[in-house]
Amino acid sequence: MMIIGVLNIKGGVGKTTSSLGIATAANRDKLDVTLVDTDPQGSATLWSQAAEDNGDPLPFAVKSMNKAEIHRMRERRPDADGGLVVIDCPPNGDVVSEVIRTADFIVVPSSASPIDLQQTMVTCASCQDVGKDYGVLIVMARKGTNALTAFRNAVEDAGAGIFDTEIPLREDFKSDFGHTFKSNLHGYEDVWREIKEATE
Repeated sequence: MMIIGVLNIKGGVGKTTSSLGIATAANRDKLDVTLVDTDPQGSATLWSQAAEDNGDPLPFAVKSMNKAEIHRMRERRPDADGGLVVIDCPPNGDVVSEVIRTADFIVVPSSASPIDLQQTMVTCASCQDVGKDYGVLIVMARKGTNALTAFRNAVEDAGAGIFDTEIPLREDFKSDFGHTFKSNLHGYEDVWREIKEATE
């Protein structure tokens, strides 16, 4: 069906949480989902292992892969049987460029801060350079703030794609580590809906 890359060259912008949130939403949409962890720190893998140890295993597989394995996906599509692959990326390294070339759609998570905006636009430019469809996803959003409005306006003025959905700043995302997401995905179900609409 589709390969989704979740990446931003800025660290600490919620890539792993977003990968898990999108994967969970797609799984609840009755899709066969695989989450691929390409980050050397292995955050998604650690999350999956902790969930299993806690007796609350994630409802989809989490696999660690390197650059060569991502490249191979272009020839041997793991989604050919109708499944979904979500790739959680590190902030840097050759694997990031490989994922941009391999994925069908790129999600670029970012908080609404000036420094995140700069790095996010560089990431968007990398997607544009290879003609890849993408969307900036505002995460850790403080609703009703000037910073949030200014960030969205700056992305739109630059002609970059951006999700209508904004993921709010919530402390319970931190407490979700090592567990399956609760019934309320705090917007990631809407992110998944927007991805489907954009790629139909």
